[in-house]
Amino acid sequence: MPTYELAIIGEQDVILSFKAVGVQTYAVSDSDEAAETLHRLVREGKHAVIFITETAAGNILPIIQEYSTRPLPSIVLIPGRHGSVGLATERIRRIVEKAVGADILFGKEGR
Repeated sequence: MPTYELAIIGEQDVILSFKAVGVQTYAVSDSDEAAETLHRLVREGKHAVIFITETAAGNILPIIQEYSTRPLPSIVLIPGRHGSVGLATERIRRIVEKAVGADILFGKEGR
């Protein structure tokens, strides 16, 4: 059975603390770098989970959505340096709504 790793993509000051717990860190300064890094990590196939800050993910959500159809890696959005901008919450809401046919998180049925 293969051993998978964890990775995080985002702003240097946000991701630095993840290094202390063994997560591979990839600092990026813009969405182009974030997209390139994400593509490379997915191609390598070594990661079960890739965390990405909402700030880094903001302009590459279609790429993240494309990869979400694969079993691995799981791509998880986390707040960036300015806190949450709601991207992670919205993504989770859409996934749950697709799975159960209703917005059970925020009480709005079917869209």
